[in-house]
Amino acid sequence: MSNDKQEKQTKTVKDFCAAWDRMDLDAIMEYMSEDAVYDNLPLETLKGQEAIANFIGGFFQIATSAKFDILNLTADENRVVTERVDSFGFAEGGVDKLPVLGIFEFNDEGKINAWREYWDMQMWLDKGGPALS
Repeated sequence: MSNDKQEKQTKTVKDFCAAWDRMDLDAIMEYMSEDAVYDNLPLETLKGQEAIANFIGGFFQIATSAKFDILNLTADENRVVTERVDSFGFAEGGVDKLPVLGIFEFNDEGKINAWREYWDMQMWLDKGGPALS
């Protein structure tokens, strides 16, 4: 992979995470392709911008804050992998420092077209997270 491409994809993922910190749905969706697939494991797979935007928008309606802290980031070919700790505020408390592995794949236009998140639902619930579906 060219360094320029790798740097652009790395910047895209960092900016994408920063948009989550601002809870800026429009900015988040700008980084994703129209046909993007979001596997937010252990939840159901979402396909297409509309389904993804509806889920994230619904989440932002119940959240008061979001923070993605990237611990490690690596890139190869058309993929960027992040090890993060995510924290979220809610009216009734929050979830602090949830370990998350995020994998971002890109299309030829540099948009995220596959996003996979791996995290533990029981840990989410134990930390005070609301039930998600």
